[in-house]
Amino acid sequence: MKLLSFNIQNYRSIIHSGWCNLAHDNITALIGQNESGKTSVLEALQSFYEGSISEDVLRSDLSFPIVSCKFDFDYKSLFEILEVDRIPEKLKEYLKSATQFTITRKWKEDRTSLLLVTDHEIMNYYEARELEKTAIEQKTQEEIEKLLEMAEKTFKEMELAEQVKDSAQEELSNLRKTFEEKRKAFKKAKQPDDKLIAEKELESARKAYDKAEEKFKDRLELFEKAKQETQQLSEKVTVCKQCNESIQNAFNASTELESLINRRKDIEHQYEISTDQKDQKLVYSKLQQIKNEIAVAEKRHEELQEFSSLQKAISARVLAGEPYRIAEAAAKDELALENRQYSIFNMGDLFFKYIPVFEFFEDFSSLLPNKIDLEDILNEKTHVEGFKAARNFLLIAGLNAAFFREKNHRILKQKIENLNGEITINFQDYWSQNVGKDNKIQLNFELEHYDYTHPEKSGKPYLEFWIKDKQERLYPKQRSRGVRWFLSFYLELKSTAKSNHLSRVLLIDEPGLSLHARAQEDVLKVFEDLKNTMQIVYCTHSPHLVDVNKLYRILAVQRANESDDQSESLIIDAQSLYSASSDTLSPIYSLLGVKVNNQDFIRDKNNFIVEDTICYYYLNAFYSLAGETIQPSFIPSTGLTNIPLLTNILLGWKLGFTILLLGRNRSDEILNELSRSVFFNNEEQQKKRLLQLKDFEYPEDVFSTLDFKKYVLQTRVGITSKNSEYIIENGLSRTVLASQFLNYCENKRLTIKDFDDNTRANINKLIDKIKPFIS
Repeated sequence: MKLLSFNIQNYRSIIHSGWCNLAHDNITALIGQNESGKTSVLEALQSFYEGSISEDVLRSDLSFPIVSCKFDFDYKSLFEILEVDRIPEKLKEYLKSATQFTITRKWKEDRTSLLLVTDHEIMNYYEARELEKTAIEQKTQEEIEKLLEMAEKTFKEMELAEQVKDSAQEELSNLRKTFEEKRKAFKKAKQPDDKLIAEKELESARKAYDKAEEKFKDRLELFEKAKQETQQLSEKVTVCKQCNESIQNAFNASTELESLINRRKDIEHQYEISTDQKDQKLVYSKLQQIKNEIAVAEKRHEELQEFSSLQKAISARVLAGEPYRIAEAAAKDELALENRQYSIFNMGDLFFKYIPVFEFFEDFSSLLPNKIDLEDILNEKTHVEGFKAARNFLLIAGLNAAFFREKNHRILKQKIENLNGEITINFQDYWSQNVGKDNKIQLNFELEHYDYTHPEKSGKPYLEFWIKDKQERLYPKQRSRGVRWFLSFYLELKSTAKSNHLSRVLLIDEPGLSLHARAQEDVLKVFEDLKNTMQIVYCTHSPHLVDVNKLYRILAVQRANESDDQSESLIIDAQSLYSASSDTLSPIYSLLGVKVNNQDFIRDKNNFIVEDTICYYYLNAFYSLAGETIQPSFIPSTGLTNIPLLTNILLGWKLGFTILLLGRNRSDEILNELSRSVFFNNEEQQKKRLLQLKDFEYPEDVFSTLDFKKYVLQTRVGITSKNSEYIIENGLSRTVLASQFLNYCENKRLTIKDFDDNTRANINKLIDKIKPFIS
């Protein structure tokens, strides 16, 4: 597993770093002025790994940190660590072929944090699913409101229908009484006239009754219809009301939780400003109580949210026409499946278990002691002074408990003497400093036993450590701070590389501050030796800790406004170093001066200033491939606009140089400025010191398409445009490709004969045009 890049937000002075790529060969240097934010980068990465932050990393705008890290995956497939039946169906194809993943840690107000996977494809899926779920819930809520509104109207209509029915029934009952009375009156009538009148009244009453009966039947039919509609709505209304009630309960729980969190903040503030010990104790008690209440409220809120989700799912199905029991069972199954499937959070927790260990190297956490009891080491008594360094020492020596069980004292002494020689040789491979002209220090340990002066330990073995030179033998604590630091550094890194098979990211803040310049270069030598066993990210101001041949390793850190140390920190990658300030790049500029003195970078003559490190890598590779006996010294600028600065430096040092520009369109822009500010419009001087190669806009275009795919991209793809255009269109890193090509040529010992006719002709053409400027 390897860390590829990081993105830091809201961490001290870093508002948003954007994605910053680490060097492909595992050594990344952060350069910049004091207070630029270099250490914040290291601490943000360590916070990402440990999950903890302190008060002083928080910004004044109350925003909380977000740190994302992208890793490559060294398993054949993510399926090797995932349970396939828990992966959402739409993500299976992507996860099966994915070779990288991104984990983000977000901090909350209570300074706890969440881990989540934030790859675009994964996030897009979950966001789309959440949007779909939200849309369904919104639609369901709208239907609930419509249904409840309709139900209210229907219930009122039923009420009215019942009133009308009851009124019609009462009217019918009264008319029936009237009809009965008239029928009795008709029977009692004796006189013809009375009988005729009674008959007419009876007929009138019958008609009124019949009409009322017909009316009642109509009203009864309307009532029964309204009643049936009401009964049909009743179940849905009950479900919808339960859903609304669950939503309200979840909202109330959320409000209550928010209120408790605000109270906790107030109590925390009280605790921070409290100076009296008694008051602090009282406030602390309140703080613990409110934290317990929050824990209970969070659990209740989670339960109510889950119940609310279930009620929403049931409501959606019931509104679609499903019977309640069927809808309830289906909704429970649906939510159970959703809860079983991976979320971005539990996927983040799972992937996090497989990432490299992030370790912050502390300068003097592992100083070698003068002596230490053997049983303390064997019994892993980590609290004993010097335990870590002594254990590291023995680990590098390849020693374990069995070694010290050798009963023959003479043989044991001889073995230790042999090991001391091996350890010293190994250490001297990295520590090139001498005490005097040629007196190099040596590392020794000895196995001794306590005598009678220590009665409580008499006869027990202990290890004694020495750092020797030809003049004297001194305990580690008697040596200089620089030696002690380097030894601590050496023991920690070498033992880590030897003992742990887990991938590791080592974060180092200002290594070798107390070291001489030559010794600082020894630190870089250790990095180079261990780069295949761990990744190293370090901050430095020292030019001796930057390899000018590998500027792709650099991330420059500076303030957005250099005159305001309260402005945000910007992180600039190797491709954009031209945008960094001169103060930020001072280690590189200083390095140029150091290399001039050492005569292994800039020469008295045949120096060629090129646009950037990309040109630098390719041109060195071309000359190496061609096997030219005289190879110019190519000096990389940090972009076309900074070429005048480099020319002024070389002019000041009175060194010979030529400016080499590729292309027509881009280089034309800088020609006028060079003519005016460097050559002072002297055409003769300009012709002697400026070479413009117009045939190739970019160095990548020197290759034929076939060779570009074979040796630079190292993959088979279809390319229908220029090589340089293909890189830009596909968002590839020109710097990484260039440095990889140079390393590939060196590792494979390629020559110009390995390339096709087209590429060979272009390389030879380029070299032929440079030759006249070489003396």
